[in-house]
Amino acid sequence: MIQSATAPEALPNPSVLLALQLAQNHSNSTKHILLQRIAQDAVDRFQNGKPFSSGQIALYALAHQASCSDPRKVSAQGTTLDLVQLLEKKFEMELENIKSTGNPLSNYYQLGLCVLTLCQLQGSFSVSKAADLFTPDQKKYYLGGHFSVDTASLAVLAQICIQTSDNSTLPETNIITANIQWLLNNTLEQKRSDGVIGNMYSTGEAMQALSVASDYITPGSWNCSETLDKVVSEIPKGTFDNPMAAAQLLPALMGQTYLDVSTVNCSIEKDDLILTVLPAISSNTHHQSSNLIKVKYMVTDSVSNTFTDSTTVSVPKGSVLLRVMEAAQENDPKRFRFTYANRTWGPYITSVRGLMADNSKRTYWQLLSGETPLSKGAGEYVVSDEENMVVKFTTY
Repeated sequence: MIQSATAPEALPNPSVLLALQLAQNHSNSTKHILLQRIAQDAVDRFQNGKPFSSGQIALYALAHQASCSDPRKVSAQGTTLDLVQLLEKKFEMELENIKSTGNPLSNYYQLGLCVLTLCQLQGSFSVSKAADLFTPDQKKYYLGGHFSVDTASLAVLAQICIQTSDNSTLPETNIITANIQWLLNNTLEQKRSDGVIGNMYSTGEAMQALSVASDYITPGSWNCSETLDKVVSEIPKGTFDNPMAAAQLLPALMGQTYLDVSTVNCSIEKDDLILTVLPAISSNTHHQSSNLIKVKYMVTDSVSNTFTDSTTVSVPKGSVLLRVMEAAQENDPKRFRFTYANRTWGPYITSVRGLMADNSKRTYWQLLSGETPLSKGAGEYVVSDEENMVVKFTTY
């Protein structure tokens, strides 16, 4: 995680810094590199009007707070930025957009991060509006027809923070209590027999939510040790090689949650992780052999039903989905052209055939194997011979 996040070409990643600070065992030199990068990036986004969503601002602020760097005084390039004040304004914009269009500017996962951060950092926000924000609603908590464990977990953490910081005399107490109970009940319904909750990559945040909400959970409904054993067994398999995946799991492994950000004691940090120089990581970490496999590939617009196109391409064994998409584009640019943006999770598909994903319209490009949504991104999911890969324009 450290090596990937500190590579020269790596995007500034507040999630990695946040995870390391909660773990309390890391390299101080790494901390300072990451802190400097996210400070510069935050100021650059603000000064130059670059995209800076509420969830991103929240993570940047949490990472600064966990690093004992005042998020209200983030300095870079001769400018000082108040991330908490910026987040307060962004949250109000989110609420206004929900009021006028029915949808947030971002999504409810980011709104969970937003409220959690304002609560942790003593920012200004309406508790009653936050309580109403997280009431049960399929549009809020379901993605592609599936309950979003990640979104629910952040909503639980945010509301637990409100409960513990404002005590139980709030008039919104009953609403918040009902919200948390509904969210946890639905989260536990996603628990698999092996302990995974939702999918492997939502399990870390689910562990955080469940660990701070014991009063809401029926004894025996969740076996923490079983879940912990399962995720730990996946680490040597490379399941969490993506730095974002590792960052979302690490706090739970260390018995910490995002609610511990405001209590991090930087004076007891252990500078005990020696960063070993490992072989360079290429843009495609998966080995590709000279043996070719055939993969069936389809792109479809399931929102307006304007097109459905399919083809079969040959790619080296060990290729990721992104390579399949590139091969299809090379063979037929008209039908299979696409664009993507580099994000902290890896390549994010932004358009196919000019049809753009639009968060304000709740549309995105969903990645599937057959009818099963992928838990990994296009740059990580390794395809198999004769597999049916689908990239579908859909709503959430």
